[in-house]
Amino acid sequence: LDLPAPDLGLQPLSGTVVPRVPVCEQFTYLQRRARQLRSRETLHGRLAALGYLSTITSPSVLAGEAAPAARVSVRVQAAGSGAAELRLFVCLRQRQPRRQRRAAAVAASAEAAGRTVVAFDLGSYASAMTDAEVGAMARQLGLCYGYNRGLPQPFRLALCGLRDAAPVAARLEAHCWRSWVLGRHEEPPWGTWPAASLVYLSADAEATLDRIEAGDVLVIGGVVDHANVASRVGLARGVAEAHAVRTARLPLDGIVSVRKTSLTCLAVLQILANFAESGDWAAAVREAPALHCAPMRKYVVWH
Repeated sequence: LDLPAPDLGLQPLSGTVVPRVPVCEQFTYLQRRARQLRSRETLHGRLAALGYLSTITSPSVLAGEAAPAARVSVRVQAAGSGAAELRLFVCLRQRQPRRQRRAAAVAASAEAAGRTVVAFDLGSYASAMTDAEVGAMARQLGLCYGYNRGLPQPFRLALCGLRDAAPVAARLEAHCWRSWVLGRHEEPPWGTWPAASLVYLSADAEATLDRIEAGDVLVIGGVVDHANVASRVGLARGVAEAHAVRTARLPLDGIVSVRKTSLTCLAVLQILANFAESGDWAAAVREAPALHCAPMRKYVVWH
């Protein structure tokens, strides 16, 4: 600031003179107050309430600024004839909640470490599920997101096929899914990543997932089966083979038997997370919390 006098006072609307303070302190105070405000209207109202003669304009957003940012120019006039003007340009951004900032930090660390991508294929099954199953699928995704966020080595999660998963997306609104920090893709997994990197997990696959290779994208079918009927056996395998995607099943033989067509998404994610940490499939399966509580507990027989 190039101001002629270091101790200008500001003229209040009520006619009472504000105590004179150095201009640098005035500017610092205005800057600090402006950062606490989130919109142009609030900024104007608060300045008026404080008794400042101010005008506020909004220049065009500069290149490189975030879309939700509101760039505001504040012009505050000092009292007396020939007095100088204070011009303050602030870029106001809505502060993210602490939980969302923490989730963004977790996702950034997973991205920087090149951790494995776990994608949920939602578009292939949304039309085949009942309304109750769609709601259960949305809850499963919420549990998976929360569980992954608390892992010491989190996966990079992604939701795929959103273009054909409108029912699931609608039910996810109740879980504030738009604030989740993960990948969102309109296309299915085979339209998002190279087919050679995809491993579609299916309980009916012939091959066994012995290890997780670098660069693998593990795909979990986003389906909930309350009916547990034979017509849905091999559903995920059929989807994968129709698009020339290799399939694999978790190595559960000799560890546990499941009297159900498939595991829940949360159980699969927990087993994968345990294996990524320990490298032992037996320990990974036995330590999966989802297999020891409802609804999976009644379908599980331990060996």
